[in-house]
This record gives sequence, C-alpha cells and structure tokens, in this order.
Amino acid sequence: MAIAGKNGKVAIASISKVVGIKNWSLELSLETLETTALGDDWKNYISGLKEWTASSEGDYEVPADTEGQAALQDAFLKGTTVTVKMYVDEKNYYSGEAYISSLSIEDPVDDVVSISIEFTGTGALSFQKGE
Repeated sequence: MAIAGKNGKVAIASISKVVGIKNWSLELSLETLETTALGDDWKNYISGLKEWTASSEGDYEVPADTEGQAALQDAFLKGTTVTVKMYVDEKNYYSGEAYISSLSIEDPVDDVVSISIEFTGTGALSFQKGE
C-alpha cells in the first residue's frame, strides 16, 4: 500500500517535529569488496561497511530558541551530533546519530527563505516499525 508523504516529518532528540521541513531523503549504501581470484570466470564479492546520509529542505524559521532548526544550527556550529528521526508516516521512522555535514540557507528576493540540511550518519541506522 502506498503511503502519502504529507504525514512524514523530521524530529531530533526530544523535539517531536522540526518546523518548516517540507521533505527529506535518505540514502543507505554498502561497500562491496571484490574477492575474485585468478582462474575465476565470474567476479566475487563480500560485504564491507555500511553508511547512511540524509538531507532535508524546507522554509527557514528564525532560530529563536533551542528547538528544531535552532538545535540543528547549533549542532552544526559546535560540531556535535544529533539523534535524527525521519518519519515516513505517523508511526514508522528511521533513526540514527548524525553530524550536520552541511547547512545552507537561501534568501531570494522573490520567494521565502529556505533551509537545506545534510546529515552524515555515525553508527548504525535503525528502522522503528510502529504498531
């Protein structure tokens, strides 16, 4: 069954929702290490290390307190990690510890101010299936 994107959200630590976020994306990857030997007719591989990155975009909110976008900006400036949760709907989400590897703010004259955030995971990513 398809899931409507309108029910997704990004949350960090104890903050239930980062305001202004309009979308997020997640990329998981696995290194494959070649083990092909002389005389093999086909290449052979074993699995290596896994990694994950994520990004989100939305409308910029003035960081007036320590929640939401302000907490992300603070983590970027201090070089600390955040626990990020990326919800696909009300109950199901991916969760992991990440550094804010990029934070971009765009202020066009003819549109709203926007924010773009890149996360680089450190350690495992988990999927929490809501019941």
